[in-house]
Amino acid sequence: MGDYRTYVFFLCLIVFALMTILSVVCVSVIATLEIRLIRAGAEDGKILRSQGKRREAKRIVKLLDYAFSGIVCLVVVAVFLASLAVGRGESQPVGELPVYRVVRTGSMAEVHEKNAYLHAAGIDDRIQIFDLIRTEKLPDEMELELYDVVVYETDGMMIVHRIVEIEEPNAAHPDCRHFRLQGDAVEAPDRFPVLYEQMRALYSGQRIPYVGSFILFMQSPAGWLCIGLIVFAMIATPLLEAKLRKEREWRLLLYPLPGSDKEGRS
Repeated sequence: MGDYRTYVFFLCLIVFALMTILSVVCVSVIATLEIRLIRAGAEDGKILRSQGKRREAKRIVKLLDYAFSGIVCLVVVAVFLASLAVGRGESQPVGELPVYRVVRTGSMAEVHEKNAYLHAAGIDDRIQIFDLIRTEKLPDEMELELYDVVVYETDGMMIVHRIVEIEEPNAAHPDCRHFRLQGDAVEAPDRFPVLYEQMRALYSGQRIPYVGSFILFMQSPAGWLCIGLIVFAMIATPLLEAKLRKEREWRLLLYPLPGSDKEGRS
């Protein structure tokens, strides 16, 4: 982890701690005020209306509430786990199982006017920024073909570009091929030829548009902060509701309200 990423991580950690403390204080204040209103009788009308509802209706509402919360949690957890899986696999060569990667640039998003060879070859497989693409295991070096889209590594970065020129083994490099790669939206090929050993995967042609933006967010410290706050809310909200429900029940038990079931039995 670089100095900048370390700084961002600890900054988000501090922000998370401060926001958690602030949230706890706010929830405590709201709960205290609500309890005072209940004990003072300011919510007697609301309590009576709640008592008048059928138990079956209450149960359905509660089940729907739990179902909604569960779905939100599952979606958040699924996206978070997907972000971890994508982040873990992006820097590794692809094995027998495919690997999904997030496209971080727009170098393959359109056709540059000087890249007429794409029109001549009938190639129209654009890859937009933040697409989630499916990559597969590389074929043998000699099986790679012109216009294949591959993922290769240079200076610690993963680049998704198209093979636009293949230089077969010759006197200068007798044991390997040299590949020239280029983004469809870029005017010129990449500065240096790419060797097979730099390549990590072959693009399969399948992509999911824009999903990568959520994946990248979940990989960031801000995403971790968001998940932490959601978890806190999911835990705090039922506890607060249970506390308030108990106070309303005590209100009915100690001071039976006119028209309530408790008054009828008193």
